[in-house]
Amino acid sequence: MSEARPPITIVIPTFNRPEGVTKAVKSLFAQTLTQQGGFDLVIVDNHPEATADDAVRSLREACPESVRIKAVHESRPGVANARNAAMVQVTTDLVAFLDDDMSAPVDWLERLLEGYQAHPVAVSFGPVLTALPETQTRHREYFSNFFARDPEHQTGLIDASYGCGNALIDFSKVPGKAPWFDVTMNEMGGEDDRLFDRVRAGQGQFVWIAEAPVYEHPLPSRLTLNYTLRRAFSYGPGPVTLARLADPPRRLDMLKWMMIGAGKAAFHGAFWFGMFLIRHPRRAFQIDQAVRGLGKVIWFLDFHFYGTSQLSRNPLGLHWFKPRPKPGALKADEA
Repeated sequence: MSEARPPITIVIPTFNRPEGVTKAVKSLFAQTLTQQGGFDLVIVDNHPEATADDAVRSLREACPESVRIKAVHESRPGVANARNAAMVQVTTDLVAFLDDDMSAPVDWLERLLEGYQAHPVAVSFGPVLTALPETQTRHREYFSNFFARDPEHQTGLIDASYGCGNALIDFSKVPGKAPWFDVTMNEMGGEDDRLFDRVRAGQGQFVWIAEAPVYEHPLPSRLTLNYTLRRAFSYGPGPVTLARLADPPRRLDMLKWMMIGAGKAAFHGAFWFGMFLIRHPRRAFQIDQAVRGLGKVIWFLDFHFYGTSQLSRNPLGLHWFKPRPKPGALKADEA
């Protein structure tokens, strides 16, 4: 790249995954950009007992001089709390996000910035590829697909938005001010939807950078249908939730999506049952789609995956729906 690279910060929130955050940060130390000006790195330990302390200490010792580490302890569990605490430490407009179960190829940052300089929009997304252990043979294709984010877009402008993992955000192009992430979604995920809604409201744009993938390394505890089907169920209510949170609520749209969900649950459920009887290797794809449909019908049940739910005695993370404030009603002092 002939142009001077703009300064950039990478944010990694972590919750009780010292090995994961170590793998993620070491992949950043190996970036080609460490030899070309470096970058800032903010690590947020979101466990109340600061379980990443030892890992952060070791990472500081191994850190290249061109990488400037800031470590923060946000004791209030919650994915939005962690991201908001990181943003307090950020001094650059450009911020890239990597999760603590991800690792980046050596040219990830370079490709991400090349894509941004070619398309200097508010938010840039890259693919997420699944790195499964060789020992994972049961439902391997399904798990590989489930944890991946690779819609096979060509590099260029897109209409859709995705999650913060492997995203580059130019906060100078995001309307409004902190807090950026919706704390009402601390335990369920989707905390970045508020931020992306701001981008859309301000006529901002999204771009896909196909040349900048990262790898996700799912925890062994997540390589089970018990986990992925709960996540699939939680994804289902999305369009129902959008209709419910509209002002005024679009109740006919809610009913429409509930009926679509019922049909989807019945259709894919029947296919799954037939495939289950013959032990078809792709049967998990059908039950996944059936459960997503069911989530549209039973939208008033929540599965919590983050924050205090990880410390609770509720092993499924299942909760009855409770009315939450609309993201736009969130006040700065609630972060």
